[in-house]
Amino acid sequence: MSRPRGQDPHEPGLPLSLGQLGMIVLLISISVLFVAACIAVLITSHQAPSHQVPLWRQPGHRGPPWGTAASSLLLGLVSWQLQVSLLAIRTNRYTRCLQSWRWAALAAVAFLLVQLLNARHLQNVEGELASRALFVFCYDLLVGLHAAHVLGGFIPLAVVHGKISRRDYSSSRHTGLTFCVQYWHYLTAAWLVVLGTLAWIS
Repeated sequence: MSRPRGQDPHEPGLPLSLGQLGMIVLLISISVLFVAACIAVLITSHQAPSHQVPLWRQPGHRGPPWGTAASSLLLGLVSWQLQVSLLAIRTNRYTRCLQSWRWAALAAVAFLLVQLLNARHLQNVEGELASRALFVFCYDLLVGLHAAHVLGGFIPLAVVHGKISRRDYSSSRHTGLTFCVQYWHYLTAAWLVVLGTLAWIS
């Protein structure tokens, strides 16, 4: 049976499209990578010699860098603005959609910059121990892994921005935009898992 013209293929009750299925498989694959990294970090933390505290990090130092709170808020802003953009295109509000998309892109850039500052701050705080402190290694591993996927997310972010500018999307045809929003929502959720892991081991 053919689908009525204008009907969104992603409406509840309709089978998943091939693209949506591929998106789910992609996110599951990335999740396996994140879970494996978090487990490795937890095992490293558990097995760190308790009688050699400096091997883990400087005595008296607790928690991740203070700037992680700012980076978390920025990534939340990215997710929020992308969702606003998605809601706007569903009602053909092109100007609002484009504005929110650009705000999201700016917040994403700011997120990466703050993450870089956080890594440098941690290096400075740990001092000479930073090069061999296991906590710093674990922090760099998890944050670096997440940052790599954030960098990869800029590609669809830029592609979709171009299509929004050309008004290639509409209320009945915005699959690419939807997938991009889903990916960045996933990155926000993944960051919360990474942040929770870092808070646990620190």
